[in-house]
Amino acid sequence: MYHEICRLLEGTDFHVVERFNLPGCTSRHGEIPRFLFNSRLGLHLHQKAKEENWLGALWSHQSQALEALGEGENVVVSTGTASGKSLVFRTLAFHKSLLNPDHRILVFYPLKALAADQIRGWNEMACSLGYPERSIGRIDGSIAYKEREAVLDKAKVVLMTPDVCHAWLMSRLSLPIIRKFVQSLSLVVMDEAHTFEDVFGSNFAFLIRRLIAVRNHLLHDVKGKKSLQFVAATATIENPAEHLKKLTGSNFHVVDHTMDGAEQHERVVAHVECEEGDELQVASTLHENMLEGGTSGGFITFLDSRKGVEQLALKSNNVQNSNELGNLLNQADVLPYRAGYDASDRTEIENRLKSGTLRGVVSTSALELGIDIPHLCVGLNIGVPTTRKAYRQRLGRVGRSGPGAFIVVAPRHAFDGFGTSFQEYHDMSVEPSYLYLDNRFMQFAHGRCLAMELESIGALSNTPKSVVWPRGFREMHAAARPGGRRPPEYDAIAALGGDTPHYGYPMRNVGEINFQIKLHSQADGIGDVNQLQALRECYPGATYLHLSRAYKVQAWHTSTFDSFIRVKQTTPTRSTKPRIRTWIHAGIAPVDLHENRLVRGKDGFLAECQMQITERVEGYQDSQTGRFYPYSELQQRNPNMRARTRNFRTSGVVLCLQTVWFSNASIRRILADRIRDVFLREYSISPRDIGAAGTNISVSGLEGGNQRGIYIAIYDETYGSLRLTERLYLNFNHVIGRLCTAIKSSASVTDEQLRDVTSDLQKAVMEFSDDGSIQNDNIDVPVGHEQVFTKGSIVCYQESGQMGTDVQIIQPTFMNGILMYQVELFARYGHVGGKRWVAASSLLPSAMSDQWDYAWWNREKEIYEDPPVSEVEASGLDS
Repeated sequence: MYHEICRLLEGTDFHVVERFNLPGCTSRHGEIPRFLFNSRLGLHLHQKAKEENWLGALWSHQSQALEALGEGENVVVSTGTASGKSLVFRTLAFHKSLLNPDHRILVFYPLKALAADQIRGWNEMACSLGYPERSIGRIDGSIAYKEREAVLDKAKVVLMTPDVCHAWLMSRLSLPIIRKFVQSLSLVVMDEAHTFEDVFGSNFAFLIRRLIAVRNHLLHDVKGKKSLQFVAATATIENPAEHLKKLTGSNFHVVDHTMDGAEQHERVVAHVECEEGDELQVASTLHENMLEGGTSGGFITFLDSRKGVEQLALKSNNVQNSNELGNLLNQADVLPYRAGYDASDRTEIENRLKSGTLRGVVSTSALELGIDIPHLCVGLNIGVPTTRKAYRQRLGRVGRSGPGAFIVVAPRHAFDGFGTSFQEYHDMSVEPSYLYLDNRFMQFAHGRCLAMELESIGALSNTPKSVVWPRGFREMHAAARPGGRRPPEYDAIAALGGDTPHYGYPMRNVGEINFQIKLHSQADGIGDVNQLQALRECYPGATYLHLSRAYKVQAWHTSTFDSFIRVKQTTPTRSTKPRIRTWIHAGIAPVDLHENRLVRGKDGFLAECQMQITERVEGYQDSQTGRFYPYSELQQRNPNMRARTRNFRTSGVVLCLQTVWFSNASIRRILADRIRDVFLREYSISPRDIGAAGTNISVSGLEGGNQRGIYIAIYDETYGSLRLTERLYLNFNHVIGRLCTAIKSSASVTDEQLRDVTSDLQKAVMEFSDDGSIQNDNIDVPVGHEQVFTKGSIVCYQESGQMGTDVQIIQPTFMNGILMYQVELFARYGHVGGKRWVAASSLLPSAMSDQWDYAWWNREKEIYEDPPVSEVEASGLDS
């Protein structure tokens, strides 16, 4: 297959924009460290070297890493993919276990699928060393609660996800078996350490410190106790020592790529041109040529769209009708791979890949990490990888056991947006790893967890001094303790944690409803999706692709106990596309502002405030006929064909300017994106944690009305909001100054639209008041219209900060300048129905019902009436 792809690159069927070679190198070896020499581990390593005909027992970087670990240092092994990093930490783990059978080792894997794959290697090594069964255990979300304590009791080495450690283990420290496990820990392993960044990594940094604090307390009377040792493995961290120090509070010895002694095979890297939108067809043709021209090796194609993964796999297998779908999992040459599959299906795909019976796989980032498939010799990437970290990981999947090739299929000027050639892009270092350890809201959340943990082990409530805490954490922990003096700004996050902070504050940016996908005739699910994915892939009437099979979505079923989506099999020739509208609702009334943060100038205002983000799929388009099917019509024939909605609350910054150019929606969109980009770069915040918008934004004013259409918003994408955008508000003039400088010197086509307005922008921003005072001057409402709920809408009535019941809209009106609604309460659950007037600020789109919509309300005439077309931003629709 490698030779076939090289032939294709040299031919005329495909246009190669750029091509370069990555030379291979021979292996370099080192000796087994003396502390292992006379143990079973030394004999194991010697035997492995003999079987594989090595010149020495270890590669040089493995030898150096183990030497440092043997001397008690913490070590991060930052060498290339497939360089044997796992052997380093497995060897140390078993050495500690053999040295003292009471020692326990905790191994963190970022994903449960990765832990499930890696446990095989652990078991094989344990078996070769004569360990009894169940010496290796795994605890993650797929392991039942009743089985977890048995794993802790029997296993010497426990593989765990950080999520289950935080939510389950640390919340049950009062149990003797869990205390014993924590007390017995001698080593913590962090594999794929580059994934411990952003919100997830920042939460992990506090988790690891809390774990150390609990262990230190449990060992305070033990003589000769030793510090917890760490070993980390990664191929893609820019500054590994610095990142691991921030992550754990401990110093690390670095074994990096300059010491890498692993053999590397030559790889060809190329950019193959395609027309915009033609990427899948070009990739499918490449697949076809490779399958026909080569019988050895396999290929992997990366694509960042779940639907695109399924479509390309279908194209590559040339499936034309549903009769051919039944045996694809066992017989197809090419299969898709992504999150959301049933565990048994995922394992079957992995097994076929490893055995070589599957010729190729099309995957999202799900196969970037760790899962070892040595015989893959060709990799394709559809488009430029979103990050250079992803690029390095994907490049490292191929050429492990022989020469390899990695091809980026993208339009001719795809790398121009990075200001580089492909070669320059390849040579650049990976992006920084982002950690938000000084975020006081995250500190408060972990302060609450720590307070509960210290209480459960009988420790003093003071912040443990044996741990290196991030700056400011001691104060936050004091405020988070029971009886602590908590400032009002932390009330919302305190309520989010409730009495179970370990569950109320998840490790990742989650909190969404998960849906099982169920066939019409079956009770068991075939996979799952979260609410964000469902809105884009599994909306009612959609063609949903799953494991190279096509299904039509029939209905959503949402309840407190069981949420699922019912589907039936259909032909893959049917294809649909959703139409999604997004709204942002913010407020500048005192109740909505964070710490009274509103500043004004004569041309507008800037505020940091609470926001509600609402996404709604309003219908779908048939990709073949081009016809659009709105749910407003479909539900009249089938009540299951209704609009579906996703809501989440967060916080962010709103900018309003009363200038002619700011009324241009296109300008606002570009400006919002550019401010976001500068802010991210200036303050080292991950792009995935911040969103931006320039249309479909409404702001509740001081008088209670909604003002729509003249704003941009930059907001937190994180659960419950960590107020990452607080720095944007506090340093807005600085960010705008950076932006204006960058725009003036930019050659970007999109920046041309902004270049003429930068001086006006700077002038307007500089005139904002800096004293934080709230002024009561009015902002014009476009043509006297208000965005309101339609008559008959079912919405949620939120009273006194508590989520109430659903109510039905009768009519809106203004009372003393405040928007009010007359609503009808449903008589249910023992509550008396009836009508009442409520403030608009207490009504939200219902999470349990999609029977609501927005319309325009004429404030003067007090009737529903559409404003002129120019005032309605239809551009807020996303396909």
